[in-house]
Amino acid sequence: MFDDGNRFLKIVREMGYTHSDFFRLLPGAMGQHEYAVSGTTVTCQIGSGRLTISLGPEGERRLVLVVIPRTEITFDFENVSDADQIEFLRYFDLRFMKGLG
Repeated sequence: MFDDGNRFLKIVREMGYTHSDFFRLLPGAMGQHEYAVSGTTVTCQIGSGRLTISLGPEGERRLVLVVIPRTEITFDFENVSDADQIEFLRYFDLRFMKGLG
C-alpha cells in the first residue's frame, strides 16, 4: 500500500511462543540487523526503511489436553522494499521454525 509516496506493510501473525521464548530466539532471527527493544516492541533499520515488531498479550491455545502458548506478533514495515521484506521474513521465519515429530 502506498501513502504519500511512502510504502507501508503490516503483517499480523499468531505465533506459538511466550514473550520469554520470543526474546530468547530474537537475536538469532534478526541476522545482521541491529535492533532495539523497548518493553514488547522491537525496532530496527532495514535498508533505508524501518521495521517495528510488536508483541500482543500472551495467551494459550488448547487442543484437547495439549496447551500451546500463543502471542500475536505484528510486523510494521515502513519504506522497506519488497525484496528486503521477503529476505527479512524468510530469515526470521527459519530461526523461529519449530520441529514437528
